[in-house]
Amino acid sequence: MRWIPFIILIYVAVLVQVAVGALPVQFSLTGNIAPDITAIVAVFIALSVRDPRDAMIAAWSLGFAMDLMLCGMGGAVTAVGPMAIAYTLAAGVIYRVREAFFRERAHARALLTLVFCLIVHSLWVTMQTFLGFAWSAWGSAIMKAIGISIYTAIIAPLVCMGLQRCSGWFIAVYARRLRRR
Repeated sequence: MRWIPFIILIYVAVLVQVAVGALPVQFSLTGNIAPDITAIVAVFIALSVRDPRDAMIAAWSLGFAMDLMLCGMGGAVTAVGPMAIAYTLAAGVIYRVREAFFRERAHARALLTLVFCLIVHSLWVTMQTFLGFAWSAWGSAIMKAIGISIYTAIIAPLVCMGLQRCSGWFIAVYARRLRRR
């Protein structure tokens, strides 16, 4: 990984997340939902890097940025840290199962993004509930998490196309070393 450009990518992803979050889509079952752009970036990194530590550190960084963004949003008290933990665990899952998929295919990226978001948002809602911040609204929060996950999975192939074009900036390409005989 090239960490300085990746930090810039985190900043851009959070800015896009805030901009997209300002224009939510209204559904009767889930309420207002917006896609999770940083989750798409985390899945893309987990599918692209060679080292699992790079995937986990990148996911933790993106999750921590989301924790800082969500802290106190909407007047609700939330803990900082659960999103970073959830991103790290979900990136580990995606990194482990990535060999079973054709990673360059749009439907594979959408499916893996759906799994990632379901893990992350379900863990985050559950951790916030156990920490005592949202006891009464767990069911509606899980429905909202499912809606966010589906919405994010739908737009994931488009965002991944854009990330693929600039991935050389933040993902180091390793050259194969040829042995001399």
